[in-house]
Amino acid sequence: MHIKRIALIIFLSYLFKTSNAQFELKIKSSNTYDSIAYLRGVIFDDKNFIPKDTLELYKGINTVRNSKAIIGGIYFLYFPKSKKRLYLTIENNDNISLSLSNADYLNTIRTNSIKNDSFFAYQRLENSLSNIDSGYDLEIKQGKKFNVSQKAIYFEAKNKQLSSARNAIMKTIKPTSALYIYFDALNALDASVPNKRKFDERLKFIQAIDINAPKIFFTPVLRPILTEYLSYYPLQADSIVKGVDTIMRKLDCKGKAYPFIFDQLTKILKNREIQNNTNAYFYFINKYVKENKCKFLDPKLEKQFLDELNQLKELTTQDTSVNIILKDTAGVDQNLHEYAKLYDLTLITFFDPSCEHCKVELPRMDSTIKLLEKQLVLTIGKFTICNDMGTQPAFWKSFITEHHLDYNYVHVSLGTNNEIRKAYDAYTNPLFYIIDKNGKFISKKLSVNTLKKILITYIQSPK
Repeated sequence: MHIKRIALIIFLSYLFKTSNAQFELKIKSSNTYDSIAYLRGVIFDDKNFIPKDTLELYKGINTVRNSKAIIGGIYFLYFPKSKKRLYLTIENNDNISLSLSNADYLNTIRTNSIKNDSFFAYQRLENSLSNIDSGYDLEIKQGKKFNVSQKAIYFEAKNKQLSSARNAIMKTIKPTSALYIYFDALNALDASVPNKRKFDERLKFIQAIDINAPKIFFTPVLRPILTEYLSYYPLQADSIVKGVDTIMRKLDCKGKAYPFIFDQLTKILKNREIQNNTNAYFYFINKYVKENKCKFLDPKLEKQFLDELNQLKELTTQDTSVNIILKDTAGVDQNLHEYAKLYDLTLITFFDPSCEHCKVELPRMDSTIKLLEKQLVLTIGKFTICNDMGTQPAFWKSFITEHHLDYNYVHVSLGTNNEIRKAYDAYTNPLFYIIDKNGKFISKKLSVNTLKKILITYIQSPK
C-alpha cells in the first residue's frame, strides 16, 4: 500500500509538471558526433538568440520543459563541435519529441511533430541548393559585380524551388503559426527586386509584412526585411530618412522589436555609402531619442546618444572644417588649412593602421582619386591622420610604405588629441571628408563609392 501511494504521488507530480509546462521538448540521442547541444530561441536575426538549455547528448534522453507561456517562434539546436544548426519551430503548448544520431543530424532526425518534419525537409532542400550560394560567393571573390536585377536572376531557380516548398508547407499549417509567418516573409523577400524608381513596389513590399507581429520578432527575418526595404531608396540622406520614418511610424513602441529595429537603423544610417549620412543620423537620433515620447532606452544609453547628438550638432552645422595642426612622420608640424590651399580639394582621412577595413579602403580611395584627378582635371591633396594613440611610429610608417600612400600626401598622427577627434566625430575608422581650398566642407563621411558623384556635383555647382 505504501509503495502504491508513493507511485501515485510520483505520477501526480509528473502530471502536475507536464500539465503546467507551456511547451515540452524531448530529445533522444544515440552515437552523436557532439556530446552536447544548446537549445536557443531566435530573435530578430540569425545573430541574436535567447539561450534556453544545454543538452547532454551522451545521456540518451533530454527533456526541456518551459513553465512560462511563450509567444512562439523559430528555435535552433546548436552543436558546438560540428558547428551545425538544426532549426525547429515551437509554439505554446507544443509537446515535441525528436530523435537524432550519428553526425548527419538533419538527415537522421525523426519527430512526432508534423510541422517540424516539414521544416526539416525544407532545410534539407536548402542544403541541397547551397552550391548556388557558394558559387555566387566565389564569383564575388573573383571580382564579378552583380546589380540587384542580376543577383535576382542568379538566384531565381533556387528561390522558385524554395518558395514552392514553403507554399506547400503553408497549406498544412495555421496562418497564425510562427512558421507560416516566417515563410510568408521569406516569400516576400524572394519576390522582391528593389528598384529605386518603383515607389509602388517598395510600398507594396513593406505593406505585405506586419513588422509588429510578435511572432515575426522570434524569427531570423526581421533584419533582412529592414535592409531590403531601405534598398528601394537612393543612398542619400534625404531619401533614406523617408524610409526610416515609414518604418518607425509602423512600430509599436512597447513591442519587443522596437529597440532592435532602432539599433539596426542606427547602423544603416551610419553607412558611409549614404551621402550626407551625418545629417541623416543626426535627424534620426534627434527625432527618435531626444524628441521621442516613447522611452525605451536605458537611461545611461540614452545619455550616450544625447551626448553624441550634441557632438553631431556641431559637425552638421559646420561649414568650415576645424583646423588641424599635427606632427608628420618627421616630427614637423603640418597645418590642414595651409595645406588645403595647395590643391583644388583635399581629402581628410582618419585611419588606424591595424584596422582591417583601412587596409582595404585606403588603397582603394587612393587609386580612385588618382583616376578622378585625370578624368575631372582636379588636384586633390590627402591629409591623412593616424587615429590610434597606441600605434608605434614604425608600424604607422610601414603601413604607409606597404600601401604606397605617398602621392600628394601629408601623414600626421592624432595621438591623444581628443578635441580634434570630437570635432570630426572620429571614433571609427576609416573616415573620409572632402574640403575645398578655403577649408569648407564639400562632403562629410563619404565612401569610395560615393566619391565620384560628389566630385561631379561639386564641379557642376555654381561657385
